[in-house]
Amino acid sequence: MSRVLVVPPGQGEQHWQPQPANGWIEVLTAPRLPGAPAGFSAGLQELPPLGKIREHAHPAQTEIFWIVQGQALARLDGTVRRITAGTFMVAPPHARHGFINDGDVPYRMLWMLIPAGLEDFFIAIGRPKGPGLPDPTPYPRPTETGSIELATVFETLDPPPEAPWDTAPITDPSVLEPLRRIAT
Repeated sequence: MSRVLVVPPGQGEQHWQPQPANGWIEVLTAPRLPGAPAGFSAGLQELPPLGKIREHAHPAQTEIFWIVQGQALARLDGTVRRITAGTFMVAPPHARHGFINDGDVPYRMLWMLIPAGLEDFFIAIGRPKGPGLPDPTPYPRPTETGSIELATVFETLDPPPEAPWDTAPITDPSVLEPLRRIAT
């Protein structure tokens, strides 16, 4: 029997994500899955235009990203950067990071977390995605999201993220103009 894990396109565990992301995730590997290697998790995340991942940090995890499609504004340890398809990034423990899809097409990235745990958060706040299931987005973040974050792989940020890097959905794209001007 092969020890190589193979996940065909679209065959990972999929979940819709609430506001402000409004997209979906697909868990490609996690220690709890049959045949998966221990120690890390990986998946795809897609954000529609104006979808975002609020600024956050992980207390003991390194997160690795490879941007597959689209573009976004990213806030990385306080610096706003333009991120495009083909970009590779590594965020060590405690590095603040957040993403906003300011483009016209979906923004899709591969993420990997070492050690694992991000998938538990996505599943806890998400809704199952699959054939025949309706797209529930946008839907509000569950009221218990903060406690789910702290029980999984997120740390409390001090100071907390400011708009537009917070958990509020973006409804007016013009709020991104100042960020576009300062992005490196």
